[in-house]
Amino acid sequence: MRARPVLLASIACFCPPALAADLSPGLWEITVDSRVAAAPNLSTGPLKLTQCLTAADARDPSRVLGGVSNPGASGCAYSNKTDSGGTFSFTMRCAGSLALESRGTVTYSADSMNGTITAVANVGGQKTEITNRVAARRLGAC
Repeated sequence: MRARPVLLASIACFCPPALAADLSPGLWEITVDSRVAAAPNLSTGPLKLTQCLTAADARDPSRVLGGVSNPGASGCAYSNKTDSGGTFSFTMRCAGSLALESRGTVTYSADSMNGTITAVANVGGQKTEITNRVAARRLGAC
């Protein structure tokens, strides 16, 4: 199953610079639970990642999350971005072999992020939809 690479590509791109002003540097735990629309009983299970965000990373979290990116996701660009009162919504399109198209909404504070990102990817020549529920929390200093 290729759901995990699509999931990782989605994570790598979900954290745009628009959130940077309100995120705190430090050790962050990111948990993602994914569901594939075509196989509702299939789950990658909660996937946990731990990342240390420096002050520079907190200004652009995509720098840190890009490290978990799948090589098939490249040339990602955001559009339809709105950031209002701790809620960020966006659409994103990536070139590459997955031809990833995502839309999502993330709520955030200095110490947490929660949201849902729905991704449609070209997996084995077929469009595959994956819904990712994302939760992140700051654990403390690095």
